[in-house]
Amino acid sequence: MTEAIKNKLLETDLYRLFDVEEESSIDFIKKAYRKKALELHPDKNPDNKEEAEKKFVELGKAFEILADKAARAAYDAVRRQKREKAKRDALLDEKRRKLKEDLEKREAAAKEKFERKTEILKKSKEEEWLQKEVDRLRKEGSKLLEEEMNFINQQVRIEKKRSKENDLKIPKVSEKKSVPKIKITLPSSSKESNKMKFDQNLLEHLFSKYGDIEVLVMSKKSAILEYKDHDSTLRCYHDEANLENSYGLCLKILGDLCKDSQLNFDEEDNRNFVDSSNLDSTKSFEDMEMEILKKLKAASN
Repeated sequence: MTEAIKNKLLETDLYRLFDVEEESSIDFIKKAYRKKALELHPDKNPDNKEEAEKKFVELGKAFEILADKAARAAYDAVRRQKREKAKRDALLDEKRRKLKEDLEKREAAAKEKFERKTEILKKSKEEEWLQKEVDRLRKEGSKLLEEEMNFINQQVRIEKKRSKENDLKIPKVSEKKSVPKIKITLPSSSKESNKMKFDQNLLEHLFSKYGDIEVLVMSKKSAILEYKDHDSTLRCYHDEANLENSYGLCLKILGDLCKDSQLNFDEEDNRNFVDSSNLDSTKSFEDMEMEILKKLKAASN
């Protein structure tokens, strides 16, 4: 028996080759061999004689192993070893599979932990950025409030100074009415059409043509204007439409206008002026602003 045939037979299930059980007796195996040999005999397979002859020879070698007690015992021992090895391999494969699953679980847990830490860090950075933005806006708001307070304080100082001057020049018993002020709202600098930069000198130049200016105080977005007499105030306010169309300036009267003005405006233009009776009944924001300034002035005295 050649080594190649021997190895092939060891890899083959000889009992299945004869369609018998492993515990079958030698006599039963002989009967099975004869039946199988008749089927595989070359003379019975003339169409595939070469292949039939090869199988017939292998069948005879297999029978020689099973017919010999020692050879059969050795063959059975090899089969048992192979089955045990297969079980060991299966058990080892199972252990490897479990190890692989455990490794994959640990990797997934580590990945999830890393992603959670990354998300927490990201949220922390976003919250830090948001807090910085809140602090920045708060500082900007405080700065704007400070500017407005400075503007009001400046008005109070001017009012106080003018009051002292009036106390020296005009007797307290005088019933002469104070000249109403005009609030000038400056055009927004964000508009592309507004290329003119308004400052103290420019406003004095624009509004001095209506009369002598007593006080002109500016802030970033507005200014307070006061003429020395009512007529100048009326002339300026009467030209409100021209000032708005030409320079984008919006005018509002702060205080009462005299009804007995000597200016001869037509009836339609007079509708633009503020009636003192209405101002008495319904106070605007500017009236309230002037009252606050007067209270501050009184408190400072």
